[in-house]
Amino acid sequence: METVVTFLLIIGAIFLVSFLAGRNNEKTMRERCFRAWDKSFGKVPAKKMSPQRFEHIGGYEKRHRGTFTIDDITWNDLDMDQVYRRIDATESASGEEYLCFLLRTPAQKTEEAAVDEALIRHFEEDGSADRQAILWILRSLGHTGAYSLYDYLDRLDELGERSNTREILQLILPFAMIGVMFWNTRVGLILLLISLAANVITYFQGKSRISPYLACFRYLLRLLKCADRLSVVLQKSDPALYRKEIEALNRGREALSSFRRGSSMLMAGSASSGNPVDIVLDYVRIFFHIDLIKFNAMLSDVKTHLTDIDELTTVMGRLDAEISIASFRKSLPAYCVPELVETTGHDAPVFEVKGLVHPLLAKPVANDLTAKRGVLLTGSNASGKSTFLKSIMLCALLSQSIHTAPATSYRGSYFRLLTSMALRDSIREGQSYFMVEIRSLKRILDASKETDSCPVLAAIDEVLRGTNTIERIAASGEILPALEKGNALIFAATHDIELSELLKNSFTNMHFTEEIKDGDVVFSYRLMDGPATTRNAIRLLSMVGFDSALTRNAEERAEHFEQTG
Repeated sequence: METVVTFLLIIGAIFLVSFLAGRNNEKTMRERCFRAWDKSFGKVPAKKMSPQRFEHIGGYEKRHRGTFTIDDITWNDLDMDQVYRRIDATESASGEEYLCFLLRTPAQKTEEAAVDEALIRHFEEDGSADRQAILWILRSLGHTGAYSLYDYLDRLDELGERSNTREILQLILPFAMIGVMFWNTRVGLILLLISLAANVITYFQGKSRISPYLACFRYLLRLLKCADRLSVVLQKSDPALYRKEIEALNRGREALSSFRRGSSMLMAGSASSGNPVDIVLDYVRIFFHIDLIKFNAMLSDVKTHLTDIDELTTVMGRLDAEISIASFRKSLPAYCVPELVETTGHDAPVFEVKGLVHPLLAKPVANDLTAKRGVLLTGSNASGKSTFLKSIMLCALLSQSIHTAPATSYRGSYFRLLTSMALRDSIREGQSYFMVEIRSLKRILDASKETDSCPVLAAIDEVLRGTNTIERIAASGEILPALEKGNALIFAATHDIELSELLKNSFTNMHFTEEIKDGDVVFSYRLMDGPATTRNAIRLLSMVGFDSALTRNAEERAEHFEQTG
């Protein structure tokens, strides 16, 4: 008897030590994460994401397309992959995908705003405790691997409608055969063994079919567990501030209560774990298909409550993204909350900005601009025209998406944002650069004709660069005014000084310039009024080491062309 008591005490002590060690490890990990989050808040994110995962962060956005979506041309022109990474400090897959959704679908009117300014300000200014508590929960939610939750949910449709009729019959059959044994032991025993053998065979067939889908269910169960914890944290912190989030979390938890009830039958460990309880449960599952029955019931719940799953994902993703946005704001040299104005084709577009910078530059030069009509930018090579165009577009995009303008002040219309800047020919589609370019311009022209929508804000870099000088100037002189006459505000950059004179009645001329210091070309990156009057391409050839005779001859040719036309 004493031996048994001693054995039980030893077992109890082992469990107690393991429990306390586990709690201590969790506490240590939490403290480490809290310190890291405090240290990294307001800094450029150091987060890494695999290329495979990055390909699938648009899963949420594809399900929630707004009235306007940033197309691939504009996304690539504005280096939005880099902009996304500059902002992304999220802890969960839901946060990653919600941030992508925000940047892909800038609001077109006030009621379409997809972030809560009050929460962003709270997280930025005095919400350190809330930030840490929320991020700790979202960290446990984690990721879905390379794929989006919505990819997994779409795959569930491959299973079609599944019924438990066969599984229930196979559950009942062994017990029925036991009943037969009371009538005829031998016959009943044979039938029992046959039914159990059939159950084993069909079990492994069924299990192999559902195994690829269990990752989705595991993530959904984590989602519900996080919803439980998050609801408690938000309720304790500030029920009024988080009212919408708490209500949405509670709705989702209630709707999906049957999904997680008894889910341990499906998700518990297997015999390979070595746990005696798991070993017994494994045989129960094999012989009676209870996990297959539960899978079908859970599958039915998921299909019935897709809207509730989406709402839970949205709440957690939005909170995660809003904390990232708060950190992004803190990391900028300057930012402002934009003043956005609803205008249509019957109103003049509004674009007024001060202290505008490009958010990806470490040491940007700020510029001011009030655009009452289209702007034609001229200037030397590398003087800053393209970067300024991107800054303008990003200011509008970030204002309409994450409610953050990289400027000291910004007042602007809600815009549909389109660019034609860093285009490339398409070998796969058999399109030359020029064909790609004119199709890109045509989509802007078509959009500018929609007078009932908010205005287009378009940036065009080097108009029609894919053709000869004469036709480029002639065609640009017609295309740009046609765009400006529509429901659009156009910013265009060109090296063709002739366009400054041709378009002076429809566009405001502005330029960037440079100066020579100690034989070197120095750029100020300051926006100046009027057209450019200098050029530097040949001088840059000389600076990078081209032969002096070559550059001198080139300069003489250029002067001759200027004199003779």
